[in-house]
Amino acid sequence: MVGKGTLIVILGFSLIFALASKYWDRESTDAAENFVQYYDQTVAHTIAVSGANLGANQVYLDTTSSTVSFSFSGSLSGGTYSVNCISLGQYADSLVSIGKYQDTTSTVVVRFGPQYFSIFGIYTATMNNVAWATGDTVWGRFHSNGTFNVMGDPVFYGRVTSLNAYHEYTPGDTAIIYGSYQSGINIPMPNTSISNMLSAAAGGFLLSNPNSGKAYDVYLTFNSNGTATYYTNLNSTPVTEPITSIAPNGVIFVQNGNLHVHGTVSGQVDVGASGSSSANYGSVFIDGNLECNSDPQSNPNSTDVIGVVAQNNVTVMGDNDFMNYYHNGSLAADPPINPTIEAAIYAQNGSFSAYYQGTPNYGVGTSYLLSTLGSVNVYGSISNYQIGVTSDPNIRYGYNAHYRFDPRFNNIAPPYFPLTGKYQILSWYE
Repeated sequence: MVGKGTLIVILGFSLIFALASKYWDRESTDAAENFVQYYDQTVAHTIAVSGANLGANQVYLDTTSSTVSFSFSGSLSGGTYSVNCISLGQYADSLVSIGKYQDTTSTVVVRFGPQYFSIFGIYTATMNNVAWATGDTVWGRFHSNGTFNVMGDPVFYGRVTSLNAYHEYTPGDTAIIYGSYQSGINIPMPNTSISNMLSAAAGGFLLSNPNSGKAYDVYLTFNSNGTATYYTNLNSTPVTEPITSIAPNGVIFVQNGNLHVHGTVSGQVDVGASGSSSANYGSVFIDGNLECNSDPQSNPNSTDVIGVVAQNNVTVMGDNDFMNYYHNGSLAADPPINPTIEAAIYAQNGSFSAYYQGTPNYGVGTSYLLSTLGSVNVYGSISNYQIGVTSDPNIRYGYNAHYRFDPRFNNIAPPYFPLTGKYQILSWYE
């Protein structure tokens, strides 16, 4: 009986181990197949990503076209890739990269869009002999399309690029950069920026000088209820209308004249002026606070956006009566105190600056001391041909400069704001 029971036990265990062995063999086979499948998927995906990077590089290298279309293919790591880029309109493209390894495929889709100058915290076409110095702090991206001049240890909270080399005024001068730095990057100011704005103003509000031989100044005040009040030196009767009525596409532009602007904007606008500097045209004077109705500093989801574009200079100075001194002989009004500007600023041939001293009575008496006027507070973006000043060399008269980048401009821009002529990646889907 014991022998028969022992035999049954042995047979039982033999059956169990036989079945278990078959299961273990299947698990081992499945594990090997899963590993091979995972390996094939990983290699195919890596090939697709490599193809997408090759395609993206080709898009960035094309600096002459507003649309880019191409296709190419190749072999990599034992597999193949095919890349196809199609145009979706001006400065908008979709790139699809397909990687294949063995019988496995992987796809990467990249969307490109236009790069606006508003992506820079500060942009300057040239620094001349100006240098960032100890105590200076730049928020957002900084680009110099010349030399990157440094004196001491200024701080940069963003990516820094320049066309020419990094220049230390004295040995040991070192910028503190919390992003990255790269030289050899060429981003010139296109000479079509102003003409593009003029073309866009055809669908907005274009105010043209009726007589180019005479001064032409437009005075514009934005009201928080979505309206704008304007008049000119040739017609002093103020007119108030909804922004959407006078400028359906948000562009308000002065041709062969100057614009004086302040107020609170509800909506999305881009204002500016064109004209020859020799005729004292083509500048924008910000004569008070220029703010968004929904403050982006406290509400990052604010949809109110302001752009300021000038063929020559953008200047913070006295109120709308200032130019009357030149045209009518009257004295200028006092400059604004602690002005706040929430806008993307672009000065094609000049600079963004604050008028602090000179004709007729700026810099005279205590009214124009820096301790009285306070700071020019910019929350947005500044692009100019050269860096402007906000105080006299002795830092006695004028303003402190307090500039902060509006991170919304990483993804949006004012209507028809000037383009760099390059692309940026809007989305990358794997």
